[in-house]
Amino acid sequence: MFNKQNKTDGKKLIFNTTSLLLKVASADQIITKQELDIIKEIICEFFGINTAEADRTISETIEKNKESIDLFEAGSYVNDALSLQDKIDFILCIYEVAYIDNNLDFLERHVINQILNILNINKEQIKSIQRDVGKKLL
Repeated sequence: MFNKQNKTDGKKLIFNTTSLLLKVASADQIITKQELDIIKEIICEFFGINTAEADRTISETIEKNKESIDLFEAGSYVNDALSLQDKIDFILCIYEVAYIDNNLDFLERHVINQILNILNINKEQIKSIQRDVGKKLL
């Protein structure tokens, strides 16, 4: 899914995208096994990594997120590293995490809106993404 021709540090990009996915998952203060499973599936598919590497990345990112990684720091890196299409694809993945329990919590919605702003996604693109999410996930 990810356009590997982007010239960026792949591990750092995987870390920051995983961080954003985990921020959405933890918005309600609880990260479920379902959420971790979908995050692992997403980063494996999005970046073409194996499950062992995904597990390691998730564990390391959870620990680093406890320390100091903030939404703006991770989001800014992702914004600079991904093409517009990759950002849109990634946002659809973010919604997959939020909807894994068939409920978009208001705290998850708030975190997603912050990420959308950091990724410089305009209102028309947001509406299009939300329509796509509605078709795919609901």
